[in-house]
Amino acid sequence: MEELAEASIEDTDGAGLQLDIALRRLEDKCVKSYYRRFNYTRAWASSRKIAYRCSRFRTGCRATMEFTIATMGYSAVRSHTCRAAVPAVGRLQDVTTAMMNRADTLAIEKVALPACLIWEALGDEFYGSGNGNVVRGLSEMQVQRHIYRARHQHFSGHVHGAVEIPPLSLALNEAVSFFQFHYVTINNENLNKPTRLLGWAHPSLINLLRYHGTTLFVDGTFHCVPRGYKQCVIFMVHDRASGIFVPVYYVLSTSRTGDSYWDMMHFVVQGTDQQLEPAEIVCDFETGLLNAVNTQFPNALVIGCLFHLKQALRRAMKRFAIPEEECCIAMISGVLDMLTVAEHSLIERGTKWVKREIRERCSAAGIANSKAKWRGFWDCFRRTWMEKYGVEVWNVAGLDNELIARTNNPLERFNRELNSRFPSPRPSMATFVDVIKTLSSEYVQRLADVPRGRVRRAPRERIQLPVPVEITEDIADDSDEEEGTGFSV
Repeated sequence: MEELAEASIEDTDGAGLQLDIALRRLEDKCVKSYYRRFNYTRAWASSRKIAYRCSRFRTGCRATMEFTIATMGYSAVRSHTCRAAVPAVGRLQDVTTAMMNRADTLAIEKVALPACLIWEALGDEFYGSGNGNVVRGLSEMQVQRHIYRARHQHFSGHVHGAVEIPPLSLALNEAVSFFQFHYVTINNENLNKPTRLLGWAHPSLINLLRYHGTTLFVDGTFHCVPRGYKQCVIFMVHDRASGIFVPVYYVLSTSRTGDSYWDMMHFVVQGTDQQLEPAEIVCDFETGLLNAVNTQFPNALVIGCLFHLKQALRRAMKRFAIPEEECCIAMISGVLDMLTVAEHSLIERGTKWVKREIRERCSAAGIANSKAKWRGFWDCFRRTWMEKYGVEVWNVAGLDNELIARTNNPLERFNRELNSRFPSPRPSMATFVDVIKTLSSEYVQRLADVPRGRVRRAPRERIQLPVPVEITEDIADDSDEEEGTGFSV
């Protein structure tokens, strides 16, 4: 610290000399002071007073504040021009230690909160307008350094260490473990990048998976996962007592291989003490995922999600550069989705009917039909949805409407709910855990409210499916014949 420029001790009395030295030592440390969110920096000092000026003096603010040693008080000399000011009155209050302790507490308790937001909270608490004294404490940079240091020491400086120990490992407002497993194994497709799996679930929700004959949903999302991870796989179950679709497990994965799907399902089954025996399983159209589901649950009925089917078909249309107007016509209810309700034996005729329907609707709307592009799309449709996956995975003909609705509506609805909770597409690990922890706590409360009459039981699900049409055996596929090189399914 700099020495007082005009310091001189003329008092020969011993008590006065000690008081003067104590005051100088105290004020030497007061390089910066805060008063109602104004930041003052010491400008000069004498044996009678110490002058402070606004930290924004370089931008033109001429506000000054003086500390008078005789009265041991502060007074405002010039008003602020940077913003509306409040005259300084009162004494100096040192909150450095209190701010350090509070910063340590918030850094661990609110691990998902960025350091800048913690600084704003501390600034309002210690430097806010409610404090009438001149305050000496930590600056923004000092607070942020303290937060980073506290988190590094508590979590051993590793992001995966943070999720395995409290407070992130515990459920929201409960002394039970929300963190379930952390597994690292070799990635056979890329030996340089091992597969890492992180799983979370609330213990109260895991019990819902123990019932026999449940409907299980396995869905992956990609927009809200932390950096370094490829997807978050969600295991959702339908609770028959309340009628609620409950997300139970959230599993982060760095890969999308068949082995990674098998491993995460293995840990989910072990988490239920091997009591997980679903009657129906709804999942995305992924070869690795479907193989893992059929291996782990050979007796379950695997049902494809119509929502994911429509998404995949729409992406295929854009991949073949089919114009937007034609895509919209094909995606209208009663056109392309007619194949999902046709009898398995009528898929060949149904495909010809859909081709003709698209062509006729485009003609009625005055839109030129892109025949060559559609041929590429239908060839891809045959190879993917009829040979690779099989008709029985995505065709719902003969199934009960309630079963179809129960296995399709929840996925689209929960995807929207989950993505809306995150402020950005790639959140930090702490933010991700904080969000799914809050979601799980809300579902625990919702399940408890239904039997108590606080919340109504969820109504029975219904889904609007297209009505199957009568297709004659001699239906022609004119779109392929005109070009002479088309395929016939």
